[in-house]
Order: sequence, then C-alpha cells, then structure tokens
Amino acid sequence: MLMKTNPVIRTVIISAILFLITYALADGIKYGNTLGIVLALGSMFALGVCIHLAKKFARIELEVEEEQ
Repeated sequence: MLMKTNPVIRTVIISAILFLITYALADGIKYGNTLGIVLALGSMFALGVCIHLAKKFARIELEVEEEQ
C-alpha cells in the first residue's frame, strides 16, 4: 500500500538498495572476492526483476479495476 501511494518513498527505497548493492559490488572487486561479485550481481538482477514485476502487477491491477 505504501509503495503504491507514495512514489517518493519508493524511489528513496530503491535508491538505497541500489547503493548497498553497488557498495557490495565495489567491495567484492576491491578485495578480489569472486563470490561477493557474483552475489552482488545476482542481487542487482533480482532487484531489476522485482521492479519489473511490481510495474507489471500495478498495470494488471489497474486493468482489473477498470473492468469492474
């Protein structure tokens, strides 16, 4: 509900998560930790999929509301 009503909060949360993932990726590169790099890239991919699915769900929800 909160994410749907306030786009500013949604943007701040996504930016904070992206910052943390980027920090983890930079840390993995700095120390040469392959597992850290792979996990950070996996987290970044998961965030992208989550954002895509949230937009798709919102679009479907809007279509359902229009039908009723």
